[in-house]
Amino acid sequence: MADPALHIKDAYFFEVPKFAFPRSYTKPSEFPSVWLKLDPTVQLAEAELLAAEYPVGEKSAEQSVQAWQDWSPKHHHAPYDVYYEEEQSTETEHKEIPASFRKSVQQEVLGDTKWLDGEVADKWSEHGLLAKYNKHLSGKIIIPQPFGGELRNLHEAESGFCVSKFMLVELVVVSVVVLLFARLGKSISGGKPAKGTLANFLETFLLFIRDEVVRPSIGSDADFHHGHDDHHDDDHGHGTDEDKPDTFTKADKITPVLWTIFFFILTCNLFGLIPFIGSPTGTFAVTGGLAVAIFLTSLISGSIMHGPVGFWLAQLPSMDLHISIGIIIKPMLWVIEVIGLFIKHAVLAIRLLANMVAGHMVLLSIMGMAIAAADGSIYWGVAPAAMIGATCIGMLELFVAFLQAYVFTLLSALFIGAAMHDH
Repeated sequence: MADPALHIKDAYFFEVPKFAFPRSYTKPSEFPSVWLKLDPTVQLAEAELLAAEYPVGEKSAEQSVQAWQDWSPKHHHAPYDVYYEEEQSTETEHKEIPASFRKSVQQEVLGDTKWLDGEVADKWSEHGLLAKYNKHLSGKIIIPQPFGGELRNLHEAESGFCVSKFMLVELVVVSVVVLLFARLGKSISGGKPAKGTLANFLETFLLFIRDEVVRPSIGSDADFHHGHDDHHDDDHGHGTDEDKPDTFTKADKITPVLWTIFFFILTCNLFGLIPFIGSPTGTFAVTGGLAVAIFLTSLISGSIMHGPVGFWLAQLPSMDLHISIGIIIKPMLWVIEVIGLFIKHAVLAIRLLANMVAGHMVLLSIMGMAIAAADGSIYWGVAPAAMIGATCIGMLELFVAFLQAYVFTLLSALFIGAAMHDH
């Protein structure tokens, strides 16, 4: 079985109430193969075939299987290949079981599952496993894997490209965002004003991000020529700078990227408030991907402004130092600044992840209070408090969904602006 910690991460199934998607399999061969992989009988059959070719150390195949059976219950019932990898990792010459061989063994064992309907079916009925497995799988809609990916269990991929729940949610999020803004773009094409509640609502967010986040963070075109402090000092005979309207050509070129980031994060966060869906921004793969996108935007924008070499040289702040001191201090500061460039984008990902997961964990803890007290006399006192607390935290998460999208976008704009300007 999978490590319990995996249950707060992505998964390869959607979970709904058990009554909405009941399971009523009548024999082992009807169960999904990803579930049969977790059954001790199937795992034993796989272990015997794997150990015949890949025994552990100096042990025989039979000894390796027996050692695995003693080890597995203490390690979440992990299969033989996990045991083999862990034991062999201590050997000087580390050998792995090839993925192709593991796959061929699984196909041999699970290619035709009719053999399970004999003694195994009787064993399942005797120990009540058929009803137990049906109950456990009820409410779980397992995602088909159209690209040939193999699942180890419902929370871990084994090989190939596997489609997870959050991947599908992200596709839905992208479709929603594209649909909404394609409609908005069409309605205001040619300079027409936005009409309707939805169009005005979306336009309000767009203007807010552009005028209050991106433009102030990146600066006007004048800032790239004169700097922030001195472009009001001299009017060059053309009137005062206060009389000239600011232009934001460079900032506006970056705005669509940050618009996309903001609405993608916001919509993902809002999906997390829908029961049984979950928020993709609660996984590091998603927040890390967003941070990489911002880093690449910073890198490309800075390289366009300063040149590929000039961008990296510009990481060093301007310092008026004597050459004898500068030759020592400047290289060290440059290394620190470059390391900081990578660190601050990594922190961007971790920060969003931590804030989203924290809210989910608090909700889980509060609801867990009611579950823990379900069989006790204090249930009717704990349950209402837990429900009220969960409702309040849920409302707070609605606010956090908007706040975290805004903060991520603001920090992204600041990082991009810093990359485009001289230090």
